[in-house]
Amino acid sequence: MMITKFWKILPIMVVSLLPVFPCAHAAEEFEYGLRPASPVFDPAGLLKPEAVKEISGPLESIAKSEDIDILVVVLADLDQAPPELVAGRFAKAWCVSPLHCVVLDVPGHADSPWIVPGGKLIAYLNPEQVRDAVANACRRAASEPKEEDKVKAATREAADMLRFWMANAKNYRAMIQAESAKIRVELHDQSGKWRLAVMMAAALLVTLFIGFTMLARLTGRRAPRAFPFHNWQTRLGAPHAGGNHAVADLGPPLP
Repeated sequence: MMITKFWKILPIMVVSLLPVFPCAHAAEEFEYGLRPASPVFDPAGLLKPEAVKEISGPLESIAKSEDIDILVVVLADLDQAPPELVAGRFAKAWCVSPLHCVVLDVPGHADSPWIVPGGKLIAYLNPEQVRDAVANACRRAASEPKEEDKVKAATREAADMLRFWMANAKNYRAMIQAESAKIRVELHDQSGKWRLAVMMAAALLVTLFIGFTMLARLTGRRAPRAFPFHNWQTRLGAPHAGGNHAVADLGPPLP
């Protein structure tokens, strides 16, 4: 009996565990493993510990208070891989916030650092404005003379940029909610007016019907009544009356 129940439950257990294996397999595929506790990932120790602490402190507070995830990745080399692709792989593996950003830095590279934003909210923004904002932020960060200052400037630029986008998204949602509420109120008022108009029209029709009915009854009582036409025929009373409308002529009376 127990074996039979086990074979019935086994397919359900296998199906329920199927989604778990791809997720675990995908996490194992990322060569850098799980995300560290610090928002600054510097596996080669290219930044000084003081700089790492100074950068990670504000980023941690922003992530807790505003749900904006900024990850700083410092690598020695990209192996000729596109910076946006490398930053996107880190964001896909480690970032879960609806609005996040990866600041990728390769010390000594002429174009470093790179600011690569992502998340679901990015899809609601203007792509041209996003590209212009990112290009300006990267240019301002790259103008710093020291490598650590470049990374600090890039994180500040990314934080300000994502805060601005988050505020716009919240304001946009608030505006949409306000307009939706206004439209619902207007539709409710219009439906109320329509209901009142229908009720008044129905009451008017009932009043007119009752009035016409009473008027017809009053005018019908005052009109003269006409009797139906009847074909009168001369007939005698008994015992001279015959059947089938027969009439007997007895002539003039005797003297």
